[in-house]
Amino acid sequence: MHARSMFVALAVLTLTACGGSSSTGSNLPPGYYILISGLAFPAATLRVPAGATVHVVNQSTMAHTVTEEAAAGDFTLGGPAGVTPFNVASPAGSTTTFTVPTGLADGTVLHYFCQTHTSTMSPANGSITVDSGARTYVPPGVGGAGY
Repeated sequence: MHARSMFVALAVLTLTACGGSSSTGSNLPPGYYILISGLAFPAATLRVPAGATVHVVNQSTMAHTVTEEAAAGDFTLGGPAGVTPFNVASPAGSTTTFTVPTGLADGTVLHYFCQTHTSTMSPANGSITVDSGARTYVPPGVGGAGY
């Protein structure tokens, strides 16, 4: 009987430990977000201050990337001179982050695309505009306390 009780306790503990929350749940803080849904960047334009952390929320069932491109529609890794371009893997159902380089002037535009799906994304690419006055938010469909 003692072994059976231990087995039941272990089973309950295991099930409880596996019940973690998804990283794309509704408790994300206000911030700067790029959403991925299916083969789409639903809100493809973003304004952020230089040095800001950008959250990539992949609500899709497939992996994507958010890759800075040399020029809009070019589909090659690149960016402003002297700045290392971002290239973030975003597994299905995950939230990942990257940092916009510091020292970029307001009005600088960084274009991005998905290296895996290139022109099949809708839109095919997006943009981040550096704006020191940009405000944080929680995008619709992601949730967050008070938003």
